[in-house]
Amino acid sequence: MASMEMYSRSVDLQQNAAAEQARTRLDAGLREWSGQRTALTAEGLGRNPLRRVPRSWPEVAATRVEVAAREACVIDEQGAHTEASRLLWSATAKLVGAAVSLAIPLSILIALVVGS
Repeated sequence: MASMEMYSRSVDLQQNAAAEQARTRLDAGLREWSGQRTALTAEGLGRNPLRRVPRSWPEVAATRVEVAAREACVIDEQGAHTEASRLLWSATAKLVGAAVSLAIPLSILIALVVGS
């Protein structure tokens, strides 16, 4: 059982490391996109603004950033739905617990007021 836990932890660490690298690539891609947009929209471009940026930069940069964004997620869509459901049930249980915690002192207070 311990070896399975170590393997699972190792896989998690590898996934997190890969996601962190993808986030770094995503940040670089977004900085590149922003830089290219700035160069394209800069004043004084003259007659041909595309001479400052490659002609295909929007499609290439968007594809690269989209891939990096997908790789930066360590949770898939099914996992996200599962996590959202778990969080919903957890929040519901906390609200019920808070209501019970509030109801007990309130009922004691009402009993004291009515009883006197």
